[in-house]
Amino acid sequence: MTIIDTHCHLIDEAFVADTAEVINNAFENNVNGIVLACCSAEEFKAITALCQQYPNNLFPTVGIHPENMEDDIATQWSNLKTLAEEHLQQNKPLVAVGEIGIDLHWDKTRLDDQKRLLQWQCDWAVEHQLPVLLHIRDAMDEWLEWMDNYQHKNLLRGVLHCYSGNIEQAKKALELGDWYFGIGGTLTYKKSLVPEVAKAIGLDRIVLETDAPYLAPVPYRGKRNEPAYTSTTAKALATLLEIPLEEVAQKTTANAQKLLGLD
Repeated sequence: MTIIDTHCHLIDEAFVADTAEVINNAFENNVNGIVLACCSAEEFKAITALCQQYPNNLFPTVGIHPENMEDDIATQWSNLKTLAEEHLQQNKPLVAVGEIGIDLHWDKTRLDDQKRLLQWQCDWAVEHQLPVLLHIRDAMDEWLEWMDNYQHKNLLRGVLHCYSGNIEQAKKALELGDWYFGIGGTLTYKKSLVPEVAKAIGLDRIVLETDAPYLAPVPYRGKRNEPAYTSTTAKALATLLEIPLEEVAQKTTANAQKLLGLD
């Protein structure tokens, strides 16, 4: 059985002391594929270096998180785009553009800048035929409106990472394109809307993730999350959908492989 964690942050300082142990623990829990989400140029360099040590199991992405925007976003994106294109020119892999998106949880004053940066990164993803890993926090309606007007919406595809919208918004997203929903530890939280959304959209549109070191599933909630716990979420999803764990693993892995081009 193979499980894929489609979104984690292994280069976070929470893993500095035991990165290799965390990766091996993932393998021991059937998590044999780990996608490292990128939030800045500095992270991109660290991510690609770590992925080169585990080329068959760790997969790099590139992107600027909306919370990591600098004042001069044009120069910031140009610099990262140069790094990404040099990476591709060396025939090195990239599986997605992300973690990118819109976040209005803490700061609503730079929404226009967030949308501009999102467009540049999505345009680049479309140009290179890569999916995106979208971070949409307290901004689903804003993103749906943006997406509805996006000139390449028929070509853009990807994951709504750590999906926190409602069922109606999820259905609207599916009407707009080829979107999957990243399901992680929040599936196991009390008062979470994620279980109802997961049942409504079905296994065909779900990929598993952790967002490690954040959002650990029950019974690890409040502790450091890690890729191994993708298996915990898989078990919770199997229980929710009343299907075998092996079916959850097989289908979500197939979804991730198809979307991200993973072997």
